[in-house]
Amino acid sequence: MHFTTLLTSTLALTMSVSAAPTPVPATPENTRYVQLRLYSDADCGQDGNLGELGVYGDYVNKCNAFGDYTVESVRFEAAINNCTVSVYTDDACQAGAQGVALDTCLSSSTQYGSYQVFCSQL
Repeated sequence: MHFTTLLTSTLALTMSVSAAPTPVPATPENTRYVQLRLYSDADCGQDGNLGELGVYGDYVNKCNAFGDYTVESVRFEAAINNCTVSVYTDDACQAGAQGVALDTCLSSSTQYGSYQVFCSQL
């Protein structure tokens, strides 16, 4: 009787340990290098807050369009590895380039269409 109870308890413990999630190792593709907050109005006003944009490795060192969002201001909230951010007035990272400093709001009277995150380590 005790043997059956012990065996059942051991099997239950083994099953619960094996069901634990396996942590995903950090890779450049799943590392968040930059966090931006986008706004649909000037001066990073709370009423126009579109939410945060986490930029992961697949989107670093290349042009990325904001898509259907109307973005008039951008706050550069956080970065790792000394990454920098530039925003552009077109969708192809060609026109109206402006750098965004960390912990600041970049605002313009024109709409931003795209961004680039530059990380020299990648």
